[in-house]
Amino acid sequence: MSINNNKYLYLIIILFGFFLSVATSSYYVSKYDKYTKNGYDHQLIKDETYYHWRQGDKIAKEVRAGKNFFLSGDISFTKPLHQRIVALYSLITGYDLTTEKNDYQEAQVNLGGKLPFLIFQSFIYFFSLFYFSKKIRKIFPDKSFIYIILFLSLEFTIFQYHSSFWTESIYFSFLLIIFAMVLEKKNFLIHNLFIGILVGLAFLQRSGAIFYIFPILICYSFLFKRFFLKPFLGIIIGYSLISILIGIFNYYKTNVFYIYPSEGKYSIHTYFSTDIIAKKYDLSFEEAKIYEVEKAIEWAEKNKIIFNDQFDLNKIKSTLELIPYFINEVDKNKFFNYVNHRQFQILLNNPILTFKKVLKNTIHFVVLNPTFNHFYNEHRGKNESRKSFINTDTHKKLIPYRIVYSLVIYFFSILGFYYLFKRKKFFELSLITLSILYYVGLFGWYGKTRLYVPSLIYLSVFFGIGLNIFIDYLRNFKKSF
Repeated sequence: MSINNNKYLYLIIILFGFFLSVATSSYYVSKYDKYTKNGYDHQLIKDETYYHWRQGDKIAKEVRAGKNFFLSGDISFTKPLHQRIVALYSLITGYDLTTEKNDYQEAQVNLGGKLPFLIFQSFIYFFSLFYFSKKIRKIFPDKSFIYIILFLSLEFTIFQYHSSFWTESIYFSFLLIIFAMVLEKKNFLIHNLFIGILVGLAFLQRSGAIFYIFPILICYSFLFKRFFLKPFLGIIIGYSLISILIGIFNYYKTNVFYIYPSEGKYSIHTYFSTDIIAKKYDLSFEEAKIYEVEKAIEWAEKNKIIFNDQFDLNKIKSTLELIPYFINEVDKNKFFNYVNHRQFQILLNNPILTFKKVLKNTIHFVVLNPTFNHFYNEHRGKNESRKSFINTDTHKKLIPYRIVYSLVIYFFSILGFYYLFKRKKFFELSLITLSILYYVGLFGWYGKTRLYVPSLIYLSVFFGIGLNIFIDYLRNFKKSF
């Protein structure tokens, strides 16, 4: 079956990817939908995924009790859309996500009922990929197009998230649709209004999309030049509509109108700046956290912030542990603003330490990890001591293979970059490059490879074109003998 003469090959690849994703999800659910020996830690849904599952359950139960769907649930510090999707799943299927247990501080995840959710998010992704394929087929050469779809359907690093309860799979779906619509190069107001709305929804699904309108607007400014006004207005109005809605929801819950998620105001401090303090003063990481707690207490006293009656400083081991003790949401919001200021203050006051750590983490950041979900379930799910997988011998042994795998993908991607540059496809080149650099610039400091994966949605085009060039070269080389 030739790539050139089979116009339905891309559909076969997409369908194969979908059914393979369903099979993989079935395997994970059958193997890991259970608790560890302690009867408390669920092997599939834990950490952040448990938070979204629990919040979705709370929303669903409040709606069943008669509360408005859009006003139900707690104030969310991150990714509010995913919780609503989980809640809708519970409401539509009638499946109770968790059960309150007196023996535990937190609700337990109910067993069973999880596979349809994974099938649903896989369907959303592969349907979005179908939409993407219909839009870009005329933009890129036939064989390159097939390799792009093959990459997006089966590349392990992307593929693994369709069988997980992280927020990535649905987020990737938004990115595919946005990417396709932007590549159409339409300056119609309504078309770009929908792009803005979709970027806003992507932001609600994952905080990383919060500034993504800017790479699009930069590319549009060069594409449309003096005719930029309509597409600019469309994107800005669409994005603003979603932002205003989340701001109104936050105001309803806290009497404070804000859009920027609380998570973004402390993540650098928690995962980066505190380590800079440890290195600067030759402290252990735990000692550095206590040091930052003391700084936060000084700020609270200076600003006359009063904690509730349960506050006990001796029990506080990190800055974020202060959050439950604020009396009102206004003081809590002031605290997040303080931490946001503090995290950047530490970085600016220690430029050399900051640069070294950013460089090291960024190098680690771009090394792909196609086995993340498997070992997150296998190791983190079964390990009751919660020992990190990165400290195991298995993780260390996999690093050389991950580096080689990453280099192979980057090799073909460089060829694709060169091809678009040589043919002066500057809009496509700029959009893809800026989109990749956007995630590297936004999260490279963190070094967590999971946050880099959205870049692969865009890198797929470079890869597909580069692979096509390489295969054509091999064919021509073979014919020359």
